Formats: sequence, C-alpha cells, structure tokens
Amino acid sequence: MQCIVNRRDQFSAVGRYWFPELSEIENLEKFGAYSKFPGHGHNYVLFISMIGELDEYGMVLNLSDVKHVIKEEVTSQLDFSYLNDVWTEFQQTLPTTENIARVIWERLSPHLPLVRVQLFEHPQLWADYQGEGKQANLTIRTHFSAAHRLAPNLSVDKYGRCTQTHGHNYHLEVTVEGEIDSRTGMIVDVAALNRVVEDYVVKIFDHSCINEDVPYFADIVPTTENISRYIHGLLESPIDELGVKLSNVKLFESHQLWADYSGQGMEGYLSISTHFSSAHRLAHPDLSLAKNTEIYGKCARVNGHGHNYQLEVTIKGDIDSSKGMVIDLGAVNQIITDYVIEPFDHTFLNKDVAFFNKVVPTAENIALYISNTLRSPIQELGATLYKVKLVESPNNACEIYGADSESTSVNAAVSQPVLAIV
Repeated sequence: MQCIVNRRDQFSAVGRYWFPELSEIENLEKFGAYSKFPGHGHNYVLFISMIGELDEYGMVLNLSDVKHVIKEEVTSQLDFSYLNDVWTEFQQTLPTTENIARVIWERLSPHLPLVRVQLFEHPQLWADYQGEGKQANLTIRTHFSAAHRLAPNLSVDKYGRCTQTHGHNYHLEVTVEGEIDSRTGMIVDVAALNRVVEDYVVKIFDHSCINEDVPYFADIVPTTENISRYIHGLLESPIDELGVKLSNVKLFESHQLWADYSGQGMEGYLSISTHFSSAHRLAHPDLSLAKNTEIYGKCARVNGHGHNYQLEVTIKGDIDSSKGMVIDLGAVNQIITDYVIEPFDHTFLNKDVAFFNKVVPTAENIALYISNTLRSPIQELGATLYKVKLVESPNNACEIYGADSESTSVNAAVSQPVLAIV
C-alpha cells in the first residue's frame, strides 16, 4: 500500500485575460475586469500531493527536498511575475487558475511522483488537477445565514437544544469538473457558475428558517447531510447547462462540522474537526542522534517540540431517511474524545502513548494509528470511517483512508502503510 503526502507553497503573480485578435471592447465583454490593462494579481496558494511507500522512518519523501524542487521548478519562476509572459504555455492558453495548475503539473511531474496539484486563486476559488489530460475541477465558495431545528422525527431528550430553532453561518463549496478550453484556459464561466449558485441556492436559503421557508423541509429534518443533498439536486441541472458536471457539494455548518454529497443516492459524508496539543520527537529508537539528525533535521532534537494538531474525521454512510444523519453525532464525538483527544492531548507522544515508544510519531504514523483506533468503534455505530486527516502545521498534513487500512493492524503500521492523502 502507498501513502500520499502534501507540500504547501505560495507565490504572488499578475495575469491578464486578453486575446490580441479581439478589440478592447470585445475583450471586456468576454472577460470583464480580468481583461483590463496591465492585469490583475493574486496571492496564489499551492498544494502539491505526491505518492510513495511509507518507509521505516515514517516518511514518504523528504519534504525539505520536495520544497527545493517546487521552488526551483515553479515558485521561483512564477513569484512576482507577469504570467502571460513568464511561461510559453500561457501565450496560447490564458493563465486561468485551472490552466496554471495543469502547467505546474507538467513542470513538476518529471521530478516528483504527483497525484494532485491544487491551486487557490483566493479563498473563494480554486482548481484541482490530477494529470487527466485537459480535465480539471474548479471549486467556488459562498455562504448563507439560516435558522433551522432538527425536527420532526428527532427526540428532544436525545438531541436537546438542536430540536429548538437556532441558526448558523453556513459556508457552501460547489465543485464542478470539465475540460480546460485550449484557448481561454477555462472549464466554465466562473461568473455564470456563481450566478447559478446564487439564484438556485443562496436566494432560497439566506436569512430563512429552513423548516418553515423551504417547503422540502416541512417534513424532512434539515440536518447538514440532508441540506447538502437537497442543494446538489437544485444545482445539478443548471450546472449541466453550463457545460460542466457537478462533482461535489460541501456544506459547512461550522468550522467543526460539515457534510459532503456527490450524487450517490443516499450515501453521504460527515466530517468532524477537533484538535489536540502534543509534543513529539522524530527519532528512530535504533539510530544514533547523528543519524536521526541527518534524517529528521531539527525534529530530532532530544527534548522534542510540539504542535497544535488539527484532526478531521470523515465518516461515510447512508443518510438515515428518518433522522437525516449519516451517524449519531453525539456518539461519534464521544468516541473521538475517548479514543484520541483524552489519550493524546497535552502529552509527549513518544513517552506517554505506548505505541510511539518504538514507532516514530510522524504525522503519517499518528494519522494511521488514529485511523486504526477509530475504525471499529465507528463501525459499531453503523457507519464507515472514510478518512482521518491530521494537520500538523500549515505546510504539513496527512490523510489516511480508513477503507484501505482495514487489513492493516496497529502493530504493523510502519511496515504496511495505508493510502494517505494530505
């Protein structure tokens, strides 16, 4: 089995959407403000995902080496550049977010074992490219404020104040997939996509009481899972008319709870975010300090160091037709607290968690341990652990896919790695 690791980087650049064969007025009609001279700029954030075997030191690749490759091949060339001129690929096809991601893949693939390039133009717009010819994904992010109550069909005794009317600032991510146009560099007109989401979703939900103002939810519990599924149904047809396919709807009830729906019947995904603070030291117990320092650098220092770890647990299952839930939220929160947060929070992992007395607590190994620990108790609740994402720092994170690790025992965690995406 293999593991995927991620490296984050960034660059600032200027670009212009402009066809020389068109007049200024025609360019303005086609590209709007993006056509204005001399161009527009962004602070781009780049995530590079790579695949490989998890070695005996708990790593896939030396991320310091990866950082240098990305800098040499990409960011040193793009940072503070005029994109239309810096690379020849942008002279025929415009430097849109999706096209930049595609070209970065082509530049890095001879040097790194890539599985995904993700490029954020800004927090409300980003592209994903996975090496599939001209196919790419584009995601837009928006929000609405709404009230709801988890009723009918839910017990006040069990769900408490959630059965009373309360509200959220919902954040909505809509992902579409399509082919990058060889001239415009686009898979879809982003302005048109934003209008569809605004007209078909935001206008309906914003400043509403969902139970009362959206007829569908008169007899359906407006859980995050059910709302995301309903939104997918609202958007699928009008997005098809834009010439792209609706790939996924992600709805955040809060920064700690969100649901994904991708159009697969009653199957949905629920994600829970929490955190713990721990110290650790990256040092193989059978190696000398000098050798560990060679492998892990500053992370091998004898007294260790610490992180505020961010943990995301994603659960897959059918959305219950009566309760509108993939899983009992209270029960799964208690499992995460009992099995992970209490044993890990405010500890020195190498010393206080027995498993890491002999296993190097890299982000990959910690995430694998958590996945193996949570899988069975979540199955007992009638759902499936889909993935565990552990964010060690803004530049370093790891995801373990639970279904791929079912045959991997905790004791074999290092020698038999599972699929991870970070």
